[in-house]
Order: sequence, then C-alpha cells, then structure tokens
Amino acid sequence: MSSIITQLEQAKSLAFSNKSTFPQVLSQVLKLSTNPDIEVQKWCAKFFKDSFTSSNDVLGITDKIDLAIDALDSLLFLLEVKNLEIFKDSVETAIVVYKLVFKYVVENDGCKDVWVKLNQIIQNLLSKYKSSFPLDHIDEESDLRRAIDCKIELMKFIVLVIDYGSPNQPQSNSNGNGKKKLVIRNQFNLDDVPSNHTLIIPSVLEKQSYNHLDVILSVFNQDILVTPLITASLSHLSVIVSKKSSHFISKILNTLESYDTQRKNQSNYETVEEFKLSRKYIDRSLKVFFSYVLRNQLAPTPQMSQWINKKLNLLISRGDEIRKKNILAPSSQDSNIKKRKFEGGFVNVSKKLKTADYKNLYSLQDPSNELNNFDLTTLPQHILISMTLNSLNKVSVERLTKALNIIVDRYKNTLNDPKFQRQAAKKGGDNWIKNEYGDENDEDDDDDDEDDDDADREGSNEDDYSETVFTLPPPKELSFEEKKSHVNIIIKNFFRLSEKPVNDGGANVDPIAESDKTGVDSELTRIAIKSWKKDSWLILLTRLATRGMRGVDGDEEGGDFKQNENISNIIRKALFDHFLDNIHSRIDLIIEWLSEEWYSEKVFNEDKLIEELREKHSNDEAKVQQELSQATIPTPLYNDWTGKVLDAMIPFLEPNDRKIFIRLLSDLPYLNGELVDRIKSLCFDPVRSKIGFLSLQFLIMYRPPVKDACIGILEELSKSDQEDLREESEKLLKKYKPETVA
Repeated sequence: MSSIITQLEQAKSLAFSNKSTFPQVLSQVLKLSTNPDIEVQKWCAKFFKDSFTSSNDVLGITDKIDLAIDALDSLLFLLEVKNLEIFKDSVETAIVVYKLVFKYVVENDGCKDVWVKLNQIIQNLLSKYKSSFPLDHIDEESDLRRAIDCKIELMKFIVLVIDYGSPNQPQSNSNGNGKKKLVIRNQFNLDDVPSNHTLIIPSVLEKQSYNHLDVILSVFNQDILVTPLITASLSHLSVIVSKKSSHFISKILNTLESYDTQRKNQSNYETVEEFKLSRKYIDRSLKVFFSYVLRNQLAPTPQMSQWINKKLNLLISRGDEIRKKNILAPSSQDSNIKKRKFEGGFVNVSKKLKTADYKNLYSLQDPSNELNNFDLTTLPQHILISMTLNSLNKVSVERLTKALNIIVDRYKNTLNDPKFQRQAAKKGGDNWIKNEYGDENDEDDDDDDEDDDDADREGSNEDDYSETVFTLPPPKELSFEEKKSHVNIIIKNFFRLSEKPVNDGGANVDPIAESDKTGVDSELTRIAIKSWKKDSWLILLTRLATRGMRGVDGDEEGGDFKQNENISNIIRKALFDHFLDNIHSRIDLIIEWLSEEWYSEKVFNEDKLIEELREKHSNDEAKVQQELSQATIPTPLYNDWTGKVLDAMIPFLEPNDRKIFIRLLSDLPYLNGELVDRIKSLCFDPVRSKIGFLSLQFLIMYRPPVKDACIGILEELSKSDQEDLREESEKLLKKYKPETVA
C-alpha cells in the first residue's frame, strides 16, 4: 500500500502546482475513496478537505461546484468509516461541499438527485451528533465526553444548515436610541431562492432549521457539564441570534432561562476540581452571551430583559466570589456536589484511594461489604482460574472497560498523590508495593553481613596495622529519567514550602561579624539569601531553571545541554502551572520569574556574543564594544514563556482584572510587537474590550518601544466592521497619531 500512497502524493503535488490539472486529479481520487484499505481512505479524506478548502486561485469556484456534486457519494461512504481522522476531515469537507452544492441547487431547479444526496448527508450527520461515532459506544455519559473535536465540527455543520435554512433578520442602522447597530452580512440569504423553486421550499427549510436548533440546545438539557460543547454552543448561538434574532431568540432564551450550572451533577469521568472549573468557565460564557443579548437589545420582550439582567447579576456576583478564593482548594461547599448515578452498576466508583493497597485498588463494591475482607488466596488455584475464566466469558466488553478505566485512574491518582509518596519514602522507595523477590534479597544481605563480621574479627587480631583514610566512593551518575524524577521532587518540596508561614523578620547573618568569629574571609561567607523569607523558595527555583542548568562549556549541540534544557523546562512548566492555579494572587510570582528569565538569558547571550566578537576582531575591545552596542541581544526563551503566560491568562481575564493585567504589562522587562499583538483579542470581546483598549493606551504612553506596534493594532481595529471597535480605535488614534485619522 505504501506504493499507492506514494503515487497519490505525487498526484497531489501535481494538482496543487498546476491549476489546470487539479480537477482531473481530484476526479480520479474520488474513485479511490471506497478503497478498503484504511490508510488510503485516510489519505483521500485529508486530500478532499485540503482541496475544497483551498483558495480559488488553486481550484476555481466553477470546478469546485462540479467536483462537490461528484464528491457526494464519496462523502456518504467516508462518513460511515469508524476512524477519528477520516470522520473529522470528512465533516470539514461536508461543510464546504454543502455551501457549494446548495448554491448549485438554487440556480438549477431540476437536480432532484443532487438535492436528495445533500439531504442524506444532513440526516447522516444529525444522527451522529448525540452518539460517540466514530468511537464505539460505552455508555451515554461517556459518549457525551468522547470525540469532542468531532462533535464540534458536527456542530459547525448543523449551524450552517440552520443558517442557510432560515431568512436573515431584517437589518437597520439604528436600534431606536440613536446608536448605530452592528450589521452582520451573510454570504447567503434564503430570500435569494426563487419563490417558484420546486426543491427548496423556504417554509419547509425554516421548520427544519427550527428543529435542528433543538440538536444544538440539547447539551443544555443534560444533567452533567460537557464544557467544550457548551461553550462552543454559546459561541455559535450568539452568531445565530445576531443574524436570526426574530426567528430563534425566544427558543434559545427559554432554554437558557432554566439553565444553572449549580444544579448539574458531577460526571463519573471527572474529578471534583475539574467539575468546579467547568462550572466557572460555563458561567463565564453564559455571562458573555447574556451581556451580548442585552447590549444589542435582542431580547424580544421587557420581561425577558428583566430576567436576563437578574441572571447576569447572579453570574457576576458568583464570579466575583470565586475570584476571591482558590477554586481548586477543598471547601465546605464540595459536600453539596452530587455525582451522576453511574450506568455501569458499580457501587464504588471513586477514583481516589484512602489506603494504598490492592484490596482498595480493585474493589468496585460497597466498602462496607463483608466480601471485601474475603481472602481469595485460601482457595485452590484451579478454582480461582475457573472463576476468573467464567467471569471473563460472561462480562460485556463495555462493562469490563469501565471497570478497568476506574482502576487505572485510581492507580494514576495514587502515584501522583503526595500523601502516598511520603508513605513510600518512609517505607523505603517502592517497598510499599509488595516485592515478590524480597526474601531472596534479604538472604543475600545476611550473607554479606556475615562476611563483614568475619573480616572484622580477622582485623581485630592484628596487632600492627597502618592508619587508613576512608574515602567516599564517587557518586553514581544519574540517568536522565532519574534526574527528572529528582527535579520533580525538588519542585514539589518547594511548593509545599511556599505554603508554610515564614517569619520575615528573622535575623540576618552579618558577614563581617561572622568572619571576626571564625577567621574566614567575609567574601567566602557572602550568600544570596541571608535569611529565609516568604519568597526565598521562588528565588532558588527560578535561578535553578535559568542559571543552574546552564553548562560551562557552552556546547548547545551536545546531549548534556539538551537534557539540562529539558530539566529547566520542567521547572518552568511547574512555575507556569502554579501561576495558573491562581493568577490573581500570584502575579508577583510570574513577574519575578519572567524578569529573572529575561535577565539571565540576556546576560548569557551577551557574553556569548562578546566571545564571538573578540574572536572575530582579534580581541580589539573598541571594535567589540562598537559592534556590541549596535547588536540586538535575542531572548527567545523569555519571549516564548511570556507568550505562553499571556495566551493562558487573557482568555480568563474578567472585566475587573484590568489592574493586575496592566500591572503585568508595566513590570515585564521586555515586550515586542508579537507579544503586544495578543492584546487584540481582548478588544474584540464585548465584555472585556475596555481592558484591551486601556492596555494599549498604557503601553503607548509608558512603553515607547512598543508604541508603533500598539498604533498598528489600533489602525487595524479602526477598519473593523464593528462600530464600537471602530469608534474606540479612532478616538485613541486621534489622540496619539491624529494624522492617520481622516
């Protein structure tokens, strides 16, 4: 089969390099899509997606329409293949094909067979949205949480069908209060269909679209939280109501009126911490959606506006309360969280062990059941084998899979639980798990002890002996995996230390006084931390990541350098995750870490450049300093991690977080256009746009190196089709660069 794939790759290269041959190549590949080999099907699905989503310069729109019609049969076949990659690529292709074929049917009334196939694709994908397809069924709860990326693609397709099957909201330039209203233009309008069309009947399509909306809204009727689907649904619903307000707004708002995350159950496939985070993120998405509805006056009645206001105030106060505390920390409210009844029928589905032993690891019964205390080792081996085989023959694959997944989660949680790690350390490494060869090793140890005793007796009989000097054996060289393990232990210990109270007023060591007492030069007693303070652990950990792992030889191609850099990244990732646990109270931590990151990297790269310049100019310091003053010292590591911090922080900023965000921007040691460009997403968010524009204004005023980058963002936003964005951008441009505003 590799030869077929090779030939297909060659054909693909030819198609994308020559527009005239593309239709012919795609037509030939369509015939291969039904090939029984899964690898060929994968390749075809990927090629179809790349072809139909390519620009019109690669494949002309007329050719795309003709080929989309030819591709309907191939799509119907590939959409039945149980493979994640094939199914996801095929759904993405179906989204584009639907637009092309729908346009063709509008312009060609007599193509009934094409219209029938297009509707078959619609029904096919609608039926798969609530299932686990292309994965096998396990249970309803598990199916809801699996193949999420495929479900989101299906959601895009269903929303497209709703969009094409319903007329647009009549638009006006005013909302009645003298304010300009956002006008969203759509590429297709149902009104474009001729009134005498025999296949596309607007009233039928409108009714179908209304029913299709139930599929999207079904996620809000579940008794558990499927966060990715809910947040994606709210995002799509905001687009639907902006275009089709009068048609769907009442139905959507009636569904959301009774929706409350506090009434939902915890899934059996998530931890309490994950459930609490899900509630937080969904509440935030609801808050954004309701704010959008009120802001654009989309509520059809005053009564609806009233309850939306109440709901919005509740969500805001709930969010403010969550921000004041660490949401991941255990609280008294956790006892009120109810877990969904597990369909598998197991009584004990807890994924955390109270004691680390095999009995608790494998037990799925009620902990109080006396059968848990029965010792199976008392039964003869042949009976145990017979019982096991009979059980395996009777149990279903789905039920066994559920049970094993619970046990695997228990095992993983136990290995990562600091409490059990401490128990393991006290009992000597892995000895808390039964060692079947322990007795044999003990006997060897006893023999060694006897030999040592004999040697001692012989030595005691010698009258004359020379004095010996005891020398410690050289340390055993650790493997890379062992180094990583030790570094992880160090990190955990530092984080535990950070939570302990520290007396910052402790006595400092006076180096001069110390040297007077001991006679040791004060230079030798000089240390970075003279007394342990609250942030001392952070100084040590950040310097371990930035300076402690750098090699003295400077060989960046060697294996040691790469291993040390990997270990440094483990520490950086731990600091990054620690910050994300509570961004509001740990903003100082992230500023201190990134400042150390920038300084260390800048000094290191500057020294490296100086060495190169000295070699280049034969140690002529004047030329070295002249070229050094004109050089830009790169800090790629700092830029990378600062970008990660901004990417992780920006999506979860609340409107009240503008002070901490501007504080971060003001104290970061270095910013460039690429980092500042991330602020743009805040400006597009209707709820948090104020944070974005205030941040840009602050940077223009107080960070001159990035002023031009900020002006560039404002110029881009001033060309937006959103009136509020354009007005705010132009206002700032008039103030800081008036020549750009007409």
